[in-house]
Amino acid sequence: MKGRWRTALSAQAVLAQASWVGIRLIIGYRALAEGADPVFLGVLASSFALPALLTALPAGRLADRFGGTAMAFIGLLTAAAGTLTMLAFRGLPVLLAASALIGLGHLMVIVGQQAFVAHVSKDGSTDSAFGTLTAAASIGQLIGPPAVTLVASLGIPAGAQPDTTLGLLVCLGFSTLATPAYFFLRRTDAGLRKGRHKIAAETVSVAGVLKAPGLWRSLVVSGAVLVTVDLMYAFVPVWATEQNVSAAVVGLLLALRAAVSVASRVGLTRLIGRFGRKAMLIVSIGAAVLSLAVLPLVGPWGAIAVMVGLGLGLGIPQPLTMAWVVSLTASSSHGAVLGLRMTVNRLAQITLPIAVGSFAAPLGVLGIFWANAALLLGALVVVAGSDAGRPPDVGDGA
Repeated sequence: MKGRWRTALSAQAVLAQASWVGIRLIIGYRALAEGADPVFLGVLASSFALPALLTALPAGRLADRFGGTAMAFIGLLTAAAGTLTMLAFRGLPVLLAASALIGLGHLMVIVGQQAFVAHVSKDGSTDSAFGTLTAAASIGQLIGPPAVTLVASLGIPAGAQPDTTLGLLVCLGFSTLATPAYFFLRRTDAGLRKGRHKIAAETVSVAGVLKAPGLWRSLVVSGAVLVTVDLMYAFVPVWATEQNVSAAVVGLLLALRAAVSVASRVGLTRLIGRFGRKAMLIVSIGAAVLSLAVLPLVGPWGAIAVMVGLGLGLGIPQPLTMAWVVSLTASSSHGAVLGLRMTVNRLAQITLPIAVGSFAAPLGVLGIFWANAALLLGALVVVAGSDAGRPPDVGDGA
């Protein structure tokens, strides 16, 4: 991935992700302030994913045909509209509707950016290319939680709920700053237009894409990893409330997790070249399982070690599962298969948070994170039985 577009895409990914994780965190505090219970928090987490479940695959096809940059731009505007809705109106039903709109916008941003990377990097290392994109996203995850929670905690007494309106304004600012990158990226995307028209003519059906050997395994693992990130942002406020941990400290802990994820992607291509994609997935997911199992048993100091483990366990698998999915399909279907990947992810995001939230009602925070650990353990078994070995397209640098 070379050229000036790389800087523009990274900046857009940083800012868009900072807004996304900030909203995911602050909306939990707003829901708790309005009397939400763990079951509602699970429904709220699912509401981010519901509209995107129906639109991910069409979004991927449109990104194949018209380019990912326009898709990402429209997604940013959509997410901003959802944030404005939460700022203008209060109430739990409004939170559900606004989160659905924000989730749709985020879906369009993610599919657009991933399709753009897949098209541009088709002649290079997809592991390296997606590693760069996800590293930028992790920087956004590093910036978002502390920025949002620190601003939301200004002038708030220790132990009191943060000012969620201020937090949402910070998120809206991140989204606004991310939009100008489109005008730098569209020129590069226009250069791929001729190829996209050819791709559009060769588009295969969903059934054809699903016939790729081993694709279902990569989709299952991808969904389990992504839903873990969602569950973490949805339920860490519950853990923090039980442990009397302030919102500002929660933001710093989540920023630490993101910082470790960024660090874990430095030199990732070399590690894959030496040990193989499968081994890296097994080790990293195993670290996440252990960390989730320990989290409900520790306080804020112990949570530091847990966040380091989650940074490794959730940072490494995301670019690897993207590259794994892309490596199993033809270039003419990259946008479609990434949309299909997102559809599976959204299905997991709809069903699993509700299931975990319901399971947690009698067991509390222990049940939340142990159920999530069991989910990742299942993904670990799937990886162990797969052929996600050393990819043939590993290149230098990340």
